[in-house]
Amino acid sequence: MSRLLLFLFLFPLTASGEDQYRVEFSEDLGSVTVEACFDGDPPRQLYRNAKAERFTEWVRSDGRELDHRSGVGRLSLRGLNAGDCVEWRVDLRAAAELKDHRLALRIDDDLLTSGDLWFWRDDDRRRIRIKADLPEGISLSAPWKERIAESGRRSYFPDRTPASWSSKIAVGGFPIRRLPVAGTELRVAVLGQLGSSQQEDLAHWIKESADSVVSVHGRFPQTAPQILVTAIGAQREAVPWAHVTRGGGPAAIFYVDENRPISEFRSDWTATHELSHFLLPSVSSQDRWLSEGLASYYQNVLRARDGRLTEQQAWQKLNAGFERGKRATKGGSLAHATRSGWGATMRVYWSGAAMMLKADARLRALSGGRQSLDSALDGLQGCCFEEGRNWRAKDLFTELDQLTGFSVFSELYADHVTDNDFPEMDNTYELLGIEPRPGSIRLNPNAPWGRIRIAIMNDSNPDRSATASGSH
Repeated sequence: MSRLLLFLFLFPLTASGEDQYRVEFSEDLGSVTVEACFDGDPPRQLYRNAKAERFTEWVRSDGRELDHRSGVGRLSLRGLNAGDCVEWRVDLRAAAELKDHRLALRIDDDLLTSGDLWFWRDDDRRRIRIKADLPEGISLSAPWKERIAESGRRSYFPDRTPASWSSKIAVGGFPIRRLPVAGTELRVAVLGQLGSSQQEDLAHWIKESADSVVSVHGRFPQTAPQILVTAIGAQREAVPWAHVTRGGGPAAIFYVDENRPISEFRSDWTATHELSHFLLPSVSSQDRWLSEGLASYYQNVLRARDGRLTEQQAWQKLNAGFERGKRATKGGSLAHATRSGWGATMRVYWSGAAMMLKADARLRALSGGRQSLDSALDGLQGCCFEEGRNWRAKDLFTELDQLTGFSVFSELYADHVTDNDFPEMDNTYELLGIEPRPGSIRLNPNAPWGRIRIAIMNDSNPDRSATASGSH
């Protein structure tokens, strides 16, 4: 194996208000040493993964060792002076031996870690600047904004998000593919020893799913997101799990069975679901019904728009999801079910999806087809994607009503978030012409909102120029 050394060198301290980090991985990626130098007074503490202390070999400042045994996910910096630096080393090999995907995994010669295992940062949203000088053939994949100088050296700038927001960082011999989609590019890394054609197939699968998200309002909703595809061997399905993170920047991580044919990935809903999360800013976990509901709705709508599903199949999948949600509704409000944990997943996901269908159909009907859920989300791009903000659903729905000029979203919130029942769909179904049958559905071509039903599954607004209107 070639010498696997990664140095993240610092810029000279010319820009004010920027903390600067230097990071060095050992040759075998078994450990990482990090030095953080602070501009002005240091933060009171650095936040880290709750398990990081177990794998921390030492912490030093100005040649003296600091006590890092806090018992919590924090490192106190008491006693440091303005302009001081602090340095620490983390045993990545030991962390990876746990084989916990939430902490660290060794994927052949590549290493995937939770960002806060070794990249510790303050919770005051201070600016951080990192410059990378990577040996030939070595890549670093992180969610941070990246800048490449004429010399070829890379510098990174993490978004100023809360320290508690999770992220994934990978390092190894993988290439990073920059795949263009409307409005930006995806930074895709495929981890594991896969053949070039296999890597290309998986990258194309990601791009196809991202292109479908573009149909919502003509461009991808996040700038240069990090995409990680991690090969984990034989599983029961092509994509056993995946998730989106926002710490330091937008990212999506997919864990895949690389032995499956690419046809199984293309027919899977997971990538479309996860990338649809980027249509919203970060939403509080207490309102997961909104973020997961929107992604569950679009995972079917978008696959109909790009031809991976027929219109009939997409409506059948939505109806089947709503039926699962109904069966999982066993009393208590949607708000309570969301807070109660993952046991209410079907109720939470599909209640939210039902609300999204209602919002989409009502907006199209009230506006004569000039507005839709798509155009409402387009309006959010101009007002509500502030770096590091975590939205409550009620506040976001207020913004959507202001953008559209209708009260559709606030009415849905009042009707369903505190309700003990699954959202009633009979009236919406009748207007759209969706007639459930045992094991299937019938689509009524003469329904009052039949054209709306067809438009939902056939590329958004009839008039792309008619976007959400309204002012704050």
